[in-house]
Amino acid sequence: MENRIEERLPQVVEDRLQEAYSKIREGKAEQMRTKNKKAHKIQRFGGIAAACAVLVIGSVGAAAAAAYFQKEVHQEAGETTYEFSVNYELVPGEYKITPSYLPEGFSEQEEGKYRDDKEAWVTIMPIYTTAELDRLGGKIEVGKGQNVEHTTLSGMEADIITYEEAEKYESNTDIYLFNPTEGCVIQIVASYSMDREELLKFADSLSIERTGDAAFETAEEKEARAQEEAKEEQQMVYGERVMAELLEAGIPKEKVYTVGQELTYEGAVGFTLLSVEYLDSIEGFPEENFFDFSRFDGWVNEDKTLKPYTRQHYGANYQLIGEEQAEQEILKVELKAHCYDESLWEEVPLNFRLVFVTERGDGSLTWNRDSYEALPSEHNDLHMDQSAVYLDQTSHREGEDRKSYFFSKMKEGEELTFTLLFVVDKDQKGQYVIQPFSANNSFEQISNMSKDEVLAELDGYFELKD
Repeated sequence: MENRIEERLPQVVEDRLQEAYSKIREGKAEQMRTKNKKAHKIQRFGGIAAACAVLVIGSVGAAAAAAYFQKEVHQEAGETTYEFSVNYELVPGEYKITPSYLPEGFSEQEEGKYRDDKEAWVTIMPIYTTAELDRLGGKIEVGKGQNVEHTTLSGMEADIITYEEAEKYESNTDIYLFNPTEGCVIQIVASYSMDREELLKFADSLSIERTGDAAFETAEEKEARAQEEAKEEQQMVYGERVMAELLEAGIPKEKVYTVGQELTYEGAVGFTLLSVEYLDSIEGFPEENFFDFSRFDGWVNEDKTLKPYTRQHYGANYQLIGEEQAEQEILKVELKAHCYDESLWEEVPLNFRLVFVTERGDGSLTWNRDSYEALPSEHNDLHMDQSAVYLDQTSHREGEDRKSYFFSKMKEGEELTFTLLFVVDKDQKGQYVIQPFSANNSFEQISNMSKDEVLAELDGYFELKD
């Protein structure tokens, strides 16, 4: 890896790499500031604890009230940060949190996770013990754009956190409950669909049971973790570099297939693209061949055309670039599968997914790292995972068996012709290719492979030209 990092790079790659190094340097500086703050706070808390110790000699009741931590809240530019001064003289605990109230229709699915038979759910997250607070550098940071309401729940100081445009994005609600006497911070996360009054009743019914002792990290454990984090940072920088190289190199022409050509996946199955067609409606396609036809509820006009939806465009770093109305249409592809090796899978995967690309001036393609999503509040799931929504050759139609909807048993040498439908945006025609759903895994391994290794191990893509 070190040898590869010393190679000379195109300027565009160097620019992106320097951006990545800059981000990491900024992160390091913030970590140092955090460590310095923490050291100061620990020392200051120690002085307070010593003074208290003098005052409470012989007072059992006062000693029992010793705090495991002190908390400071910082709110700036719509962002909240909790900073904790930990009392290292008290042994960290392990805890069990039990609610005495569940909303009607709710049941516990697994420890700490409760939901109804619809969409509402609430989860008690893993407890922040003082050992965990220490490991986190004494900080809990809450995302931007929130509103914080201070209150008391279950006898504890609590913050109810909701987010800007929560209705538009159907954002979850967070509740933090702080218990310096027991030595833990409890976080509750609830779905947007959870009734607020019922959520507060739930959060106001918690009991805390200390089930055992935990321990702060030893110096050796801290050092091992620091080394692991440094290794991860190096891998991130290396991955940024490989990604930049891949975008510069583009998709090799020999990895781009068209109508009539065969793409071999994992050496076990060959797919041949037979035809590509864009349609205005789903007229004539049997409902039983759709993976989940209920997704079309509310999105189909009387003439079987699709209604427009609100599309959000996000950049490579998941920053919102724009929001607009997009017209939807149907992409129909017909393919042939040839089974070369029946031993690799119990059943052959037939699903494909869309991958966004950019066509360059010389006609070559490279990956487009931007993403496009439906506005959450509109509940348009027709583009979920960029997957196909329809398959006309499946034997998995009933109950739990539908989990294998896009798979088919095939014998070695057997061929199967099938049709897939995708819901796509009319203005994005030519901006995507398709691939077997789990293919091209090397592209997701950029922290462990070189650019050439990634490109060599690509399975390939079908270019869609009708």
